[in-house]
Amino acid sequence: MNYKILMYVTAALIIVNLIIQFFTSFWENTNYPSTINSVLGIFLILFGTQVFSKKSKS
Repeated sequence: MNYKILMYVTAALIIVNLIIQFFTSFWENTNYPSTINSVLGIFLILFGTQVFSKKSKS
């Protein structure tokens, strides 16, 4: 599985969610952006560890 692509997509989703939160009133005064970013952050950490933990073949 290509974890690098998943890592970049997750990071992009976090950025898009932050942009929506700051520039629109789509979320109003709810706590959804923080919850979504927390879950996406956990996925980002998991995918990042998979990408950078691979041993180099030498």
